[in-house]
Amino acid sequence: MIPMPKEEKISIFVKADLNPKEYMKKILIPGLAGSGILFLVMGFFTRLITLPRGLVFFMYLVPAIIAVYVAAYPYLAADSKRLSINSKLPYFITYFAVLSTSEIGRTDILRVLAKDPKLGAIANEMKKVYIIVDKLHRSLPEAFRFLAKRTPSKVFADFLDRLAYSLDSGVELKDYLFQEQQTVMDDYQTFYEGALYDLDIFKEIYESVIISIVFAGAFMIIGPILTGQNIGRLALYLAFLILAAEIGSLLVIKYRMPEDPIWAEKRVETPRYRRIKRAAIISGMLVPIVFLLYFALIRPRFHLPTPFVIALSLTPLAYLGNVVRKEEGIIFRKDENFPAFIRSLASSLAASGASLLLVLKYLSAHDFGMLTEDIRALYRRLAVRVDSARAWDFFIAETGSWLIGIFSEIFRESLRLGAEPDYVGKVISRNFERLVRLRRKRLQSVSNFIGIILGLTGAFAFSLAASFQVAVTINSIFSKFQVPTEYIGNVIHVIPPSGLKLLDLSLIIIMIVHSLLSALAIKVADGGNLLASLYYFVILLWVFAIGMYIGQVLMSKFMSVGGGSLILFLLGV
Repeated sequence: MIPMPKEEKISIFVKADLNPKEYMKKILIPGLAGSGILFLVMGFFTRLITLPRGLVFFMYLVPAIIAVYVAAYPYLAADSKRLSINSKLPYFITYFAVLSTSEIGRTDILRVLAKDPKLGAIANEMKKVYIIVDKLHRSLPEAFRFLAKRTPSKVFADFLDRLAYSLDSGVELKDYLFQEQQTVMDDYQTFYEGALYDLDIFKEIYESVIISIVFAGAFMIIGPILTGQNIGRLALYLAFLILAAEIGSLLVIKYRMPEDPIWAEKRVETPRYRRIKRAAIISGMLVPIVFLLYFALIRPRFHLPTPFVIALSLTPLAYLGNVVRKEEGIIFRKDENFPAFIRSLASSLAASGASLLLVLKYLSAHDFGMLTEDIRALYRRLAVRVDSARAWDFFIAETGSWLIGIFSEIFRESLRLGAEPDYVGKVISRNFERLVRLRRKRLQSVSNFIGIILGLTGAFAFSLAASFQVAVTINSIFSKFQVPTEYIGNVIHVIPPSGLKLLDLSLIIIMIVHSLLSALAIKVADGGNLLASLYYFVILLWVFAIGMYIGQVLMSKFMSVGGGSLILFLLGV
């Protein structure tokens, strides 16, 4: 056996597939050196030019973040690998199970698994097993135990340990893997639902963070009137605070959610991609046209606030986002029909013993919902007998589904290697249906997330605009009164017009950044195409613009009704 004491602690570099010397040479030393140089440059720069303390703090924060990142890189790499392994487990166990009924040996099965790029990090793990078995001439149980102690995924390690024990006990690989499907899929469901639970928890954290930023923003906007601080500097702090919170939220969602993409990899040009390309061209052309029409027709007659002008000008982007969103809906419906198709195809192949082409001809006459035309197109291409692999590529591309793509390739490859059709169909359809059910839960969770983002965006815009209007009104009142400067200057400070313009510009930037990053967070959370985020981006722009308008109008009305007298009374003027 491969000598390794049970109590031996495995290095994080082994789990992360990192060479310590390469890590030191290419990541740690260059990163720390760059961080140190950046630190010295900023120190020299801040001595030459006097900058606000807050800005200096943020500048020094950059090299500190770089240093922490390169130091923690092995742990981050191991965690990323763990997430990749856990996300690909359903496809691995399905592929492994169906290949176990094929006519090839166990070593060849490992080689096939090790060469499949869609298995991600699991393919690299299987490559290690293959080398141990084929090159070092160790047994499969030994190789699996060896790998189980070195993988960062506990779920994968438990599976390997169980598999090694079963092989030692003489259990047939095919029978064991068929039973193991349920256990692995249960583990994957626990992992998937745990990630969705994390998203639910994150919604509350996200809501709290945004509310905190709203309070901080209100004080930053009104504060300069009372404290005399630089309004431009506080506006910069507010923009940075919001940017950091939004980017942090986006990264948390990206690295906590399972890798479960919706769209298939683009291999051939399809009508779907042509429709998206046409929509992108139309949206891109309409943006400047709408902008010019506003200046030519609307602006001379009506005065629109700047947020509405921006939202109106960018509204054509929603067309592209909506087209992509509708295509995603079609892909989901095709995913719903695929298990019935693959089950019928496999059972017909097993029962009749006919060729795949004849069975497809028979099935193409039946109704499989949104998948029917794709099945008929697959049959026509296979009937030409030019390139069967290319025919399946077109089928995958036209369905547009990543799930259909990987399971179709598993089905095609397993049959080519002589696997039992009935067994293949049962395994694939059963696991596919479980993945579809998990996706439904994910969509429900993301739908709640969308509602939270919309509500927070409106409240966020309302609060910032109301605070801005308070600052503008108070500033206007005290800039008009003939009060001795030595008295009023100690109580309240007048903001120059340039400061108010800078603050107004900062709110517009915050509006765009918040809407864009929130829209991206929605699509990262559901695993869809990022182009669909343009649809939510435009909606959030309008929500923000309306929230700002209502906040400014209501606060302006409130401040105009005895607002000036109330302020003077409180100041004793």
